[in-house]
Amino acid sequence: MSNAVIGVDIGGTHVRVGLVNEKLELVRKEAALTSSFHNVDELCKAIAQMIETVDPGHETSRIGIVLPVPWNDQTEIILDATNIPYLENVHISSITSYFPKHDVFFENDVNVITLLEAEHGAAKAYDQSIYITVSSGIGSGIIVNNALIHGAHGYAGEIGSMIISDSKRNHSTLYDGTLEALCSGKALEEESKLLYGSQATNCFLFEQYHLKDEQAIAVIDLWIERFSNAIVSLMQTLDPDTFVVGGAVIHHNPWLIERVIESAKMKVLPHLRDNVQIVVSQFGPDAGIIGAGYNVYNKAKGE
Repeated sequence: MSNAVIGVDIGGTHVRVGLVNEKLELVRKEAALTSSFHNVDELCKAIAQMIETVDPGHETSRIGIVLPVPWNDQTEIILDATNIPYLENVHISSITSYFPKHDVFFENDVNVITLLEAEHGAAKAYDQSIYITVSSGIGSGIIVNNALIHGAHGYAGEIGSMIISDSKRNHSTLYDGTLEALCSGKALEEESKLLYGSQATNCFLFEQYHLKDEQAIAVIDLWIERFSNAIVSLMQTLDPDTFVVGGAVIHHNPWLIERVIESAKMKVLPHLRDNVQIVVSQFGPDAGIIGAGYNVYNKAKGE
């Protein structure tokens, strides 16, 4: 039996499954669109099939599963599964029952990447850091004195719910003034569709921005303003050494970071201006799978 583990990253847009070795290398991976599944049974059966594909020789007996929901070691029932509604109120035993030959370890998806970046990635040199993902939704993980903070109820780092604007968008009743509602990949995609038609994507929105389309410029400039509001609030509340930012929106548009830094420096307390540091995730788009595997290694050590 190999020491490799299976990492399963269940996200709002994709479900990714991979075989991760002890060097935190992704040996093989499979992926599917989350929207192609309509219930827990379909999702778990697809994950089981992807596990067979990435681990055909049954090298491992351990699986790490990460989800975009609040989590701590006492969690037994999935709550606040905003981006995957059919997971709401599902007991974790319902998921583990699909993998009877494996030990299964759960965690919040962003928390595992936070630890990965803090211990082996872009925040390795620091004791205090915050990781933020900007993809379908927005979440974060918080490291204080080299320890991951879960909070009293597992909700630490749920910054997507942070209020960053007091004005609702007139054209939509789906979103309010939260960071996720206004700055996530879903929010940008909705703006793109409103401006350019139902087939427009985030990619098209950014293409129009680079072509100096005034409407696209207005959307992205407002995104920078709002996202930097969140950075400033976190900077002045938790005072991290660095922010590490990942997720699809950032991976495809890393130039946004410099714009956010410039905006944040204009708003943060004067003596913190030179300490606003934001860097791109070192582990990139596969960080969730690798982080899920890394969580298995970490929890196995404590057993």
